[in-house]
Amino acid sequence: MYDKVAVYAGTRNIYEQMYVCLKSLLLNNKMDRVYLLIEDDEFPYPVPDCVIIANVSEQEFFEKDSPNYQSPWSYMTMMRCALATMFPEEKRMLWLDCDTIVDADITDLFQMNMTGVFYAGAIEPRKSVDVFRYINCGVLMCNLELLRLAEREDELVQLLNGVKLGFPDQEAINLLCQCRIRLIDSSYNSNPWTMPCQIPKVIHYATIRGDELKKQWAYKKYDKMSLFKEEEGHE
Repeated sequence: MYDKVAVYAGTRNIYEQMYVCLKSLLLNNKMDRVYLLIEDDEFPYPVPDCVIIANVSEQEFFEKDSPNYQSPWSYMTMMRCALATMFPEEKRMLWLDCDTIVDADITDLFQMNMTGVFYAGAIEPRKSVDVFRYINCGVLMCNLELLRLAEREDELVQLLNGVKLGFPDQEAINLLCQCRIRLIDSSYNSNPWTMPCQIPKVIHYATIRGDELKKQWAYKKYDKMSLFKEEEGHE
């Protein structure tokens, strides 16, 4: 049995939505550890003991003058390509974007067979051709043990520091790890680009930002809920 370990990453301007996403995960799953990669030493919202804060504002993986650092996507998204190096004590870890709402128990993801694969994610059919299976990395199970053994993260970081990509970290993972990817059901990453599903377990509000995100039913549901019983009615 593997520990249930997850990670979120975000800049200061999305701490509020990160917290709502975190609440959705913790209210539906008993987690061993959840890492928050942020730009400060402390998180401005109350969190339980299983949540570990990591200030990565001075990270040295991705150079500020590299072609993808100033892309429309935050440099924080590229941190998913450095997790095996950042957390040498962890064997596997679930990356969750800060626009994902976990609306069910997702224990199966943490215990899936990852033998021989670096990552597991939901396929994007429109970008997949023949044997090339392009996955959406908003919900991404990472086999950190194998990534370290194969030294694959070095290649990912090198590519991101040297070549301009449209969706930087996602494209890097799909290009360099194509033969070592396992597909997961789209119910674990329900968004407009993955396969349709009737009962989503993880709702990924890809491309929906700011006030529009706050209007979405699943976001509003967890925005009103509390991680601590004594806080009920105060959020």
